Amino acid sequence: MDRFAVKFAVSFTLAALLTGPALADPAPEPSASEPAVPVPPPVPEPPPVPAPVLPDPRLTALEERLAKLEDALDQAKDDTKYLEDQLATRFPVKLGGYLDVGFFATTGNGAGTRADLAGTYFPEYAGKVPSSWVFMGDPLSTAVNSRGEPADTGDSRAITFDPIDAQGNSSFLVNAVNFALFTGLGETASVQTSIDFVPRRRDIGNPNGTFLGDFLDVKLAYAEWKPRLEAVALALQAGKFDSVLGYEYRGFESPDRLGVTPSLLCRYTCGRPVGLKARAIFTHGGDDLIANVAVTNGSHFSEGFSFHDETDTNQFKTLAGRVSYTLAHAVELGVSGAFGAQDLQPRNDVYQWHVGADLHVDWHDVEFTAEYIQGKARGETTPVAVAPCDLAPCIHYKAAYGLIGYRLTNTFTPYLRVDWRDALHQSGASFVYISELARATVGLRAEIGTRVILKAEGTLNRELGRIPQFPNDVVTTSLVIRY
Repeated sequence: MDRFAVKFAVSFTLAALLTGPALADPAPEPSASEPAVPVPPPVPEPPPVPAPVLPDPRLTALEERLAKLEDALDQAKDDTKYLEDQLATRFPVKLGGYLDVGFFATTGNGAGTRADLAGTYFPEYAGKVPSSWVFMGDPLSTAVNSRGEPADTGDSRAITFDPIDAQGNSSFLVNAVNFALFTGLGETASVQTSIDFVPRRRDIGNPNGTFLGDFLDVKLAYAEWKPRLEAVALALQAGKFDSVLGYEYRGFESPDRLGVTPSLLCRYTCGRPVGLKARAIFTHGGDDLIANVAVTNGSHFSEGFSFHDETDTNQFKTLAGRVSYTLAHAVELGVSGAFGAQDLQPRNDVYQWHVGADLHVDWHDVEFTAEYIQGKARGETTPVAVAPCDLAPCIHYKAAYGLIGYRLTNTFTPYLRVDWRDALHQSGASFVYISELARATVGLRAEIGTRVILKAEGTLNRELGRIPQFPNDVVTTSLVIRY
């Protein structure tokens, strides 16, 4: 075969191989009865995986150190609680108290009363009571400490105990050394006592004096039981306990009182009577309904004033109570009252009564308290007496005060108090006291840490009505150290 024939054969074979598939029968068209096969969408490419971030070795070290500290703190808390439980079990007694020292100065002779020697101002008592025993003013208005002790009692006949007896002189003073004891009796009972050691002067050259002038004042001595109840918080007390009248008694102690001295009405509501007491608190939401009731030997007058008796001299006990409502732990409004046989006399039908209302507001940095009270002990008079109340002294009184303090900083709290008292106290021909006065007190409280309190205040006394003005203003200070 020649060269041409070979080329032709090769070309023909290649052409057949290339055109063969195109010449084949085409693929059959899908019929209308057969569904078309869906074409899947293209699969997106996965996002790129970020490169791993290696931890900062310094941060890892801090986290490990913090975890170790938290574990150590939890362990310390557990250890502390264990020790506290052991101490509470083995030594259920807590001792505390405070030291209160101060300095004071007064105008005049330091006494809050003057005698109407010539019967000039109150002639209606001429011929009934010796003029030197007709006293004008208030014997406790020149108080110099939280105990309410006056700088001097002057020629007073109703209050003859004169522990300071400054006679118009300024003086440093240890107001009180207080010791308080608390002991638990099981889980629901306890005993609490509070005693003031009061160092005072006495002239050892005076043969009529006894001891060295120092004395003890048992202020609190009671047992308390708090049963576990769901609907009410109940406390039952027996012994010598706090008053149930008014509000001021809650801040009677030196560390708790905003200022240095008590108000003019504290003598009627700040006493510590002896008897039985119950206190119940009903809580609803953020509000509290509080009820206090007490059955006691005598009144709730303070021991520095008449009409107070720890051991009763009659069978009719004194019934007293207070009901208050507290809103959101910020505003408390209360009413209180007492009724019973008059102290320091034997008859059951010689009555003594007391009523009052109080308001306390603790809002942000402002603390405000206001009280009003009035009462009467009717005394007893013989039919032929020239002057009334010769068998048993009598008194009728009204008093009020308003106290406001503002916390400027965590250390300093200035305060202002205005109080007023109107009272008539008679004891036959022995004496008569006509008290009508107003006071203004300004002061500053400084809390230095948690245990040291420094207070300074000045009081301006002003006699009202027919009583003439006389010098009886007071400047006093108090340094209180808790322990």
